[in-house]
Amino acid sequence: MRVSSCRCAILGLAFACTAVHLSGQQNPQASAAQSVQSLVKQHDAWGSRISTPGASLQAKEAGRDGAAIRYNLYASGLPTDRLYSIVSWPVTQGQPSTMLEGASLGKDGVVSCTGRQEGECNDPSNEDHGIVDLAFDPAKGEPFRLALVSGDQRAAVVIVPDPIVGKDKECTLNAVRLMAHFEVAYLTGSGYSPGTQASFESESLKEKHSITTSVDGKGDVRFALLPFVAGHTKGTMRIKGVGMGCSPSLQFDWGQ
Repeated sequence: MRVSSCRCAILGLAFACTAVHLSGQQNPQASAAQSVQSLVKQHDAWGSRISTPGASLQAKEAGRDGAAIRYNLYASGLPTDRLYSIVSWPVTQGQPSTMLEGASLGKDGVVSCTGRQEGECNDPSNEDHGIVDLAFDPAKGEPFRLALVSGDQRAAVVIVPDPIVGKDKECTLNAVRLMAHFEVAYLTGSGYSPGTQASFESESLKEKHSITTSVDGKGDVRFALLPFVAGHTKGTMRIKGVGMGCSPSLQFDWGQ
């Protein structure tokens, strides 16, 4: 079954630190930088950090209808005798919203609407054992942040159906849009030399910036960029690694 959205309260989030590089702006105000930092932290926390210890949520592709991609959710480590709400945080919204209430956990933890118990959702037209289908029409690099919530029990996952990925040798670089028109880009990567500094160059409408960010002990990097250039409503940002043993690169379009 396919579901629509309605508003709900924000989930409590545990935040992690991520560097923010304010490319594309001159002398940004501290409040703007803090807003971007907060957005990045909330996105970075979605998933295992907000899930109940031992609980996890997996999204498996169930099929495609034109540009739309359908997913089924599978939970593990959550009580099976509860009803759950499916919560989503789209990049077009400032906070999470409830997609569906009264879902149950079926065989192998599949999220379902069978109507077999009081308060459970039901879709009489669904012939696939009541399994919930979530359909998305993704933009490039658009994340879909999903959670299953019941009281103090919850599990969350982030999926990016149409990822933006660059790779060179052992190094990868990924770009995710944290706002609808790529006003904020979140870059992550792996395979870099642990405990060193990673260097990148970005270019958007001939405006160039050098970026240096720390590599953690696992060889991962993460940083944010503001792709927009003053006086323009759209463009393309290109990013590449420089001065390292690898040079992953990628590009994406921003704006209207």
